[in-house]
Amino acid sequence: MEVVPLSVGVASQRWDDQHLDLDAAAGQISGAGSDGFTSAVSGAASRFLTQWQRHAEALGTDSEARADGLRIVIRDYVTSDEAAGVDLFLLSTYVAEQR
Repeated sequence: MEVVPLSVGVASQRWDDQHLDLDAAAGQISGAGSDGFTSAVSGAASRFLTQWQRHAEALGTDSEARADGLRIVIRDYVTSDEAAGVDLFLLSTYVAEQR
């Protein structure tokens, strides 16, 4: 399996953007209210808005979790590359004969 590390960073930013957009949408849904409806449907409209707000918030939370997970992957890439760099430097000390 091949992964381009920078693409993981781009994907994490996009998930962060989704999180922010969904949080904003949840706020807009929350502020919509059911005032414009007749009393016969205002209860159903209120429940509908509440469910959509919760759904948008849940999706936002999931998006943030995905972004956080991808940042952990990036941190692992950086850590392993740093360790490989140290090993490569140590290996380079054996290139020349020591007397």
